[in-house]
Amino acid sequence: MWFDEFRLHRVSVGVVHVDALDSTDVILKLLQGTRTDVIFLSGASFAGFNIVDCRSVHDRLRVPVIIISREKPHNAAVKRALKKHFEDWKKRWGLVQDLGTIHTFAPKPSDESLHFEAVGISAARARRLIKAYCATSRVPEPIRVAGIMAKGLALAGRELSSGRHEIGDAESQRLKVHDGK
Repeated sequence: MWFDEFRLHRVSVGVVHVDALDSTDVILKLLQGTRTDVIFLSGASFAGFNIVDCRSVHDRLRVPVIIISREKPHNAAVKRALKKHFEDWKKRWGLVQDLGTIHTFAPKPSDESLHFEAVGISAARARRLIKAYCATSRVPEPIRVAGIMAKGLALAGRELSSGRHEIGDAESQRLKVHDGK
């Protein structure tokens, strides 16, 4: 998703595989030929333990990467899980360690705290950017909108794979189409 302040300009969708290490390549491919000033990620892993190499993303694109978490990451538990389930756990753990310090702050005094890691940008500047993009909640707008879209895409995928297709927001429209399977 590309935002200009709070206007959404473009959406691209990529597919990553569960517990693979392809999320970095997918992000780089999605951003190829584009211009952006900052990359916000909702966590550093997608589809299980498909961990983004945020240093590589920053080095290749020369753009800061800010990783946002609503809950404080439990890195000791992550390390235990990686050791237990992955032969390449050292590589994956290295990607987690490369994220650096976990910072905690509340974008607004009345908000719950957010947690973030910053790659290629100071913590102070990352805080300012996070605050600037928190328009309607404690989460930066690009991450909030991406979450809404991801949930919608996941629902659509489940509906299509089940053979049941809904048009629009079926809850409000009460319209359903079944393909007879």
